[in-house]
Amino acid sequence: MARWTAAATAGLSAFAFYVASLAPGLTWAHQGADGGELLAAAITGGVPHPPGYPLYTPLLQGWLMLIGWLAPASDLAWRGNLFSALCGAASVFLTVLVAGELLSASTPYRWMWALFAGLAWAFSPLLWSQSILTEVYSLHALLVVWLAWAVLVKPLRLWYVVAPVALGIAHHLTLLLLLPAAFYALATARRGASRWWAPLSALAGGMVLGALFYLRIPLAAASGPPPVNWGYADNWEGLQWLVSGAAYRGYLLHGGLTTALQRLTVWAHTLTDQFSPVGLALGFVGLATWDRTTPRLRNFSLLWLTPISVYALLYYTRDSEIYLLPVVWLLSIWMVVGLATIAAWLTPRVASATPILAGVTGAALLLLVAIRWPTLALGADATARQYLAALAETLEPDSLLVTLGDRETFTAWYGAWGDRSLSETAPGLIPVNESLYQFAWYQRLQRDLYPDVPAIDASAPALVAANAGLRPIYFAEAPAWIDAAKLEQIGPVWRLKP
Repeated sequence: MARWTAAATAGLSAFAFYVASLAPGLTWAHQGADGGELLAAAITGGVPHPPGYPLYTPLLQGWLMLIGWLAPASDLAWRGNLFSALCGAASVFLTVLVAGELLSASTPYRWMWALFAGLAWAFSPLLWSQSILTEVYSLHALLVVWLAWAVLVKPLRLWYVVAPVALGIAHHLTLLLLLPAAFYALATARRGASRWWAPLSALAGGMVLGALFYLRIPLAAASGPPPVNWGYADNWEGLQWLVSGAAYRGYLLHGGLTTALQRLTVWAHTLTDQFSPVGLALGFVGLATWDRTTPRLRNFSLLWLTPISVYALLYYTRDSEIYLLPVVWLLSIWMVVGLATIAAWLTPRVASATPILAGVTGAALLLLVAIRWPTLALGADATARQYLAALAETLEPDSLLVTLGDRETFTAWYGAWGDRSLSETAPGLIPVNESLYQFAWYQRLQRDLYPDVPAIDASAPALVAANAGLRPIYFAEAPAWIDAAKLEQIGPVWRLKP
């Protein structure tokens, strides 16, 4: 009974906390510009950016429909943000169950310490920031914790691991980096001739099932086609380009080994920032405890954190620190193991050591929340919504809108195909992205979407030249390839002068 009470308390508290700090609509905060694209893809049944997210997209689509039925007047982006809050809270619930099982059964108040593990995970800036906006990482966190629960709490029931592996691979391919640790945990929990091949079979089965989810992509790509359709993957070439993330390969080892070494400081700062230097120190105490008492968990920890940390160091993007979510989760477990170890050492010396330590821990978590609330909570965030509203006031019917950056592009897509606020105020609007014209699939997609628009499948400069005088042309950013004298700024965009 104690385990379920602790897990439910942590999960419900996390959900209430996320709802209280939830973005009220579309947002660009916390590297969340992709939200507009993900919502537009879900609404149109399309395919978002690589690797295509064949699990997340239909889940989000169904969720938007459900909340739309329950609360028809609610903001579309708010519904997507709420889905992230639910996934984040579910990961907190599971974290309590994992932490309680990993603490020794003889540990006094072990489910209280497990509750603190869940709350620490819930309040960590990395999970918090991704659980209050529309992004893929909150669901990823849930699947990561589910995988950990399956291999650490139920390692002898191999069928338990198939679902999180399949769903995890269908959602975010970085889950593959956690499979060596998963295999180790499953293999070392059993004896006999099957200790190696049985876990391999379960993991392989999950991988095969996960791969089947990607069949959604060519089916969705060929349907219509939808306007959000990365890779236009109705063929093998497009599917391979999308799923392999070919467009992002340049970020791997970008800047060379020197940059990767410099990013060690970012890695260290990200981990320290989650629970403060004190929390990190407690985590090392917990790891040292496992090193002394449970080498199997020590080895699992190293296999869990090393591949994903190396990947985050070598894959240089603006949001690569978010890939450290599995490491931050493990640190929250280490931390409460360290707390329980210190409490056990102090209790014979100080009779009230455990309640004092628990009170200090709770107060410290609340203090961290209070300090971070102004920078992490998004209840007052309005930048993206204001930009969308300004677009709606500025753009004319049958306009061409040329965008370049992710924020402006995905906001335009959201307004055109998500909540349709732009398609209502500027019917016939055609948003195109200048940088995507480098890809043949994008040229083909534009040709199929707008066959009557001159030069729609050529390039942004050719498109503008062919349509000047035929329709209003706007730019989200003033392009370097047009004389500034030919542009006039109107609201948040630049208009090509007639």
